[in-house]
Amino acid sequence: METVELVKLQGMLDKLWADIQTLKEENKNPVEPTKSAEIKDLALSLAKAQAEMPVAGLNKNNPYFKSAYADLQSIVAASRPSLTKNGLSVTQQIVHHEDGQSWLYTTLWHISGQWLQSRVRVVPVKNDIQAISSHTTYLKRMCYASLIGVVAGDEDDDGEAAVATTRETFAKGTALNTKYNPKENRAEVITKEQLEEANYELAEYPDICEMVLDGLKIQSLADIPKAKYMAAMSRIRSIKNMRNGVK
Repeated sequence: METVELVKLQGMLDKLWADIQTLKEENKNPVEPTKSAEIKDLALSLAKAQAEMPVAGLNKNNPYFKSAYADLQSIVAASRPSLTKNGLSVTQQIVHHEDGQSWLYTTLWHISGQWLQSRVRVVPVKNDIQAISSHTTYLKRMCYASLIGVVAGDEDDDGEAAVATTRETFAKGTALNTKYNPKENRAEVITKEQLEEANYELAEYPDICEMVLDGLKIQSLADIPKAKYMAAMSRIRSIKNMRNGVK
């Protein structure tokens, strides 16, 4: 066999080997579906439920942005009666993947067995129970509201305008602000040094950290827009000073 033919054969074998390895990796990490094969009945029931859902009451205050908002309890209370009446229910669970990452799975179920799911990675600012609990509660509220379509009053930063894009935002891993302006809020986020400073300031204040995440509509401090960093740090220190009695 001539050298040219040997080289061509070796190239074909190399490509075949690469294809085999690619198939192995795809089978090792299969893409999970986010909905059942059919969702017609679920969609119909959800439409009926949404027609009956009242607006969630603004029962909490966010000192960071000095605004009222509806917490998870208020959102569930506003939506659960309509959901159950129409054969719908919601479950939320933390799923730990083999790569060490943790994800919050929020699933909307229908009595027919049809389902629709939202997923978001859990990335708390600190690895302690307070920070994890605070961050997880925030994610549960956002994911539940966006998947069900329940809305809060006009003063809530998580109002009706945000509900339609929240799930897409999380899926893309993009941090957006409900009052997003492309000229004022560029895609550039804070630097590593700025993130370390923010982590230091909030190390003992997981509740204030939640206020920041909630107010800026982001999943982690690393997503703080660079254009909003100075204002965010100023507000954080102001809240800390008021809490500690510093004038």
